[in-house]
Amino acid sequence: MSQESHGSEDQTVRQRKAAASIEPTSSSSSLTSLNGTSSVPLRSSRRNSSTISTSATTSNGSTTSASGKAKGRKKPLLNVAPLNTPLSHRLETVGVIWHTISIPFFICLFLLTVSLGWVVWLTIILPYFVWWYGFDMHTPTNGKVVYRVREWMKNIIIWEWFVNYFPIRVHKTVDLEPTFTDVLVEDVEFSDDEEDLISEDSRTFLDKIFKKLGLSKRLNDTDSYTPPPSNDDDSSSTSSTSTSKIKRELKYKRVSTGPRYIFGYHPHGVISMGAFGSFATNAVRNEPFRPLFKFLKPFFHDPSKGVRLFPGIGNIFPLTLTTQFTLPFFRDYLLGLGLTSASAKNIKSLINNGDNSVCIVVGGAQESLLNNMVSPHNNVGYGFKGNIQEDQEIAEAIEEEEEQEESDVKHEGKNNEKEVGEKGVSKKTNKGKKQREIRLVLHKRKGFVKLAIELGNISLVPTFAFGEADIYKLTIPKPGSMGYAFQQWMKRNFQFTIPFFSARGVFIYDFGFLPYRNPINVCVGRPVHIPQGLVAEYKLKHPDFEDAVPTTTSNSGDKKVSRKGSFTNLFKLNQPKPRRSNVKTKIPPELLDHYHKLYVDELKRVYEENKEKYGYGDVELTIIE
Repeated sequence: MSQESHGSEDQTVRQRKAAASIEPTSSSSSLTSLNGTSSVPLRSSRRNSSTISTSATTSNGSTTSASGKAKGRKKPLLNVAPLNTPLSHRLETVGVIWHTISIPFFICLFLLTVSLGWVVWLTIILPYFVWWYGFDMHTPTNGKVVYRVREWMKNIIIWEWFVNYFPIRVHKTVDLEPTFTDVLVEDVEFSDDEEDLISEDSRTFLDKIFKKLGLSKRLNDTDSYTPPPSNDDDSSSTSSTSTSKIKRELKYKRVSTGPRYIFGYHPHGVISMGAFGSFATNAVRNEPFRPLFKFLKPFFHDPSKGVRLFPGIGNIFPLTLTTQFTLPFFRDYLLGLGLTSASAKNIKSLINNGDNSVCIVVGGAQESLLNNMVSPHNNVGYGFKGNIQEDQEIAEAIEEEEEQEESDVKHEGKNNEKEVGEKGVSKKTNKGKKQREIRLVLHKRKGFVKLAIELGNISLVPTFAFGEADIYKLTIPKPGSMGYAFQQWMKRNFQFTIPFFSARGVFIYDFGFLPYRNPINVCVGRPVHIPQGLVAEYKLKHPDFEDAVPTTTSNSGDKKVSRKGSFTNLFKLNQPKPRRSNVKTKIPPELLDHYHKLYVDELKRVYEENKEKYGYGDVELTIIE
């Protein structure tokens, strides 16, 4: 080998050693920064080298390396939560712990109940399953969740801790038009001698039981009812009224003045914490609530601390998978919070059964596997002094280094060396930093738009949650690996998947299943209103359009009656099966595409106008399919 070749090799080795020995100028420096830092991996000469060098060129022309950062920064063995953590922070952690362990808690509670013996079986287990399979089987899918919502569960103080942990905040672009308005129709005076008369609005004890069980049609109490209590304490006025012989009863009429709403939530994240905190609890919405006794007030969220987020809008039911309602006891917990199935039949029943709205996480299980800590700003917990984003970028750079090595060895051979420029950067990869992006699954998700067109008088409200994808670290398996095959199998067979995620623990910040304390800012966009009767109007303009397609034939002549359904079908064995219209409404593709495009455009507008404000300035929104 010539002396000239020896000299070039020695120069290359000296440059690599110099690049590896440079330490970062500060602990907060990272391979990818907001000021335009470019991250470029440099392949080592041997694949089994003990030190992997990854260089980066900063804006001032200096170079740093991933291995240099790992060596230069003294990382403690464990990052432990400090002892002087404020009590408010500890209570917030308790709120998140409860939400995180709720599923295993109710599974363990059920197994414990089963193991207590035959007395518990006769008094709890057997009646519970008779109730479940006999009467309550289809409550999550037939719209009867409206009878199961418990305001005390939505207002319990633990949800205030949960919301403040991140914190979760909702920001409205515009004020949404109220779905209903309370109108005072009469002010009736009646004396004590009229109390023996039965009011036309009274309900017997049996009526109330039937309503709780959902065995009768919804009672029409909207013409005359008492509106929810205000946030002010009117105990003094109540006491003065009770002493008077003349009582005044205010009667209100609920008048529908606006549309119902379908809130589309993006992105999905691992668990959709922002959607749960915003719509399954009243800690953010500040809905009026008054506990039964005054001494219970400290145990519930106080709505007088703020104004109502969506005044004039009824219950907003978060939609989830039907499989979650197959767990004993846990299903009742979800129904009490207003969670219900995301099926089309259930959404129609909910919206047609009163002034109800829904919230759907559009991206689904596929989107939960896409986004991994996209924001450059992260907060692990109180007193944490590390830099989680820097560690993640170093790991990603090293992973890209290894992938580049494998690709070069496969396609170019083991002795194919890259020329190194003046600053120690590979020419092949000197194209700038990798663009951060948050990916959504939306182009093929049109079912909720189609449903809104069928119902009519519905407003689609796009909402984007900045920070939802930054509360957990995802381990994304490579295509072809066992982990990837497992996730795809789960998604195909159970309609959900299990992301491989991690974050922090209760007392140790380095690993665990509690989410990071990254803020979740839910930005609510302008509603896309879909008026009533769009299909009928379209058919008048296009007479050749077929708006209905029969799906199946009726089998009313069959002697056998299907027993699938509730326990009450046992009493209908001798009755013929009623004829049902199995006609499916066909939505014109032009209408569907038009309103879906309006929704997507509004979502993009919300993102672009708010991304700088909430730390997503260098993150690009990408809709992959």
